[in-house]
Amino acid sequence: MSTADASPAAPEPLPPGSAARPAGAEPSDGLSVDPATGPGLLDVLGVAGVVLDAQGRITLWSPQAAELFGYTAGDALGQFAADLIVDEQNLALVLSLFEEVMTGSGSWAGAFPVRHKDGTTRLVEFRNMRLEDSEGRRYALGIASDQATVRRVERDLALSMRLVAQSPIGLAVLDTELRYVLVNPALERINGLPAAEHMGRRVHEALPHVDTESIEAAMREVLSTGRPQLNRFTTGRTPADPDEDHAWSLSLYRLDDPAGRPLGVAASIVDVTEQHKTSMAVALARQRLALIADASVRIGTTLDLGVTARELGDIAVPQLADLATVDILDAVLTGDHQPGAPADETVRFRALAVKAARPTPATLAVDPVGSIARYDTTRVVTQCVRAARPVLVARVTEADLPSVARDAAAAALLAAAGLHSYLAVPLIARGEVIGALGLLRTDNPLPFDDDDVLLASELAARAAVCIDNAR
Repeated sequence: MSTADASPAAPEPLPPGSAARPAGAEPSDGLSVDPATGPGLLDVLGVAGVVLDAQGRITLWSPQAAELFGYTAGDALGQFAADLIVDEQNLALVLSLFEEVMTGSGSWAGAFPVRHKDGTTRLVEFRNMRLEDSEGRRYALGIASDQATVRRVERDLALSMRLVAQSPIGLAVLDTELRYVLVNPALERINGLPAAEHMGRRVHEALPHVDTESIEAAMREVLSTGRPQLNRFTTGRTPADPDEDHAWSLSLYRLDDPAGRPLGVAASIVDVTEQHKTSMAVALARQRLALIADASVRIGTTLDLGVTARELGDIAVPQLADLATVDILDAVLTGDHQPGAPADETVRFRALAVKAARPTPATLAVDPVGSIARYDTTRVVTQCVRAARPVLVARVTEADLPSVARDAAAAALLAAAGLHSYLAVPLIARGEVIGALGLLRTDNPLPFDDDDVLLASELAARAAVCIDNAR
């Protein structure tokens, strides 16, 4: 880049077909150009390209160089770069750096003050490297960007990365094939999977126990239309908590490149399990109040004992149970009933009603209407009427079946029906136990809980008075 020597020879043009390339590199035929490509990161940076010959003359000058330095190609070509854009006090350093690139390491990177055509000085980020053509002639390629622009882009990228990494909201980016390309730490925690186990997989592959069919359908629609979908509600289980259902609010929007072509879909995920539980609890409380109100109207419409028992079953199924049985102490009907808990080891029950949400083997396992059965204290229903309080078997195991079923054959039928939760509630009228309400869950996946016990007790209390009046 020196101007002190005698005027060097004019730069020789590159031979046809001998495009300059980095030293030691071979030509490539793999170049492809997409005319539809819009502005990208290099355009944002305003990356300029300049090529100098071995003497430091400018032989190639890109339009971006004209924007960065203020000189047109006509101003710059054939000029010594040092004379054109370097202040006198920096000339010696520039020449030594140029020498290092051309004869030494072959590259240099850093920031350097340059002189703009308007007379101002600005810091420019350079990446300089040596090129060599097929005949061994050397050139210097300088790639340059305004340092302020580079720092702004670096800051924006860093902020974007920290925003994604530190966000308490789960964030993900999926490509146009709906495969994960990015997940943030918050989503790793939500899903219970490290980022590496998301990458390259679709949602249904990473999270098989979530409603992925509707999620992926929504993603395809967003990708196709470009219209965001906000606050979609979904539930399911992830490896983070495989034994409990969670609820999430999911928002989807399309990511486009600067030319407007879809890059993929971005997703934000917020765990709303607690809010969902609260809203479900409120809805359930309203449903239970409505059920109690309904029971006060529908139970006891006649003085027929069997009708009243069936009305209780109709209220309990399917709102509270998949199968309900109403049994009365046979002694109550025969007049042999004595106040106080039964003293015998066994208790005789007469079946008044059986109500099922649908036909299952469980309906064959319970006592037929009108039959009389005698059960000892190993039976849950006997324990219920003796203690005059509800007995809950929240999660029925194989070992529990003999205490629920009338015999081994009935136990097998209940197991085949999928019985998983059982509740027996005493029917108490005027302070005395007169029978029991049995509730079974086979289809409803939730076990009976304390709230169910309270609701069943309320229904049983209302029905017991009506049954007592009917008898």
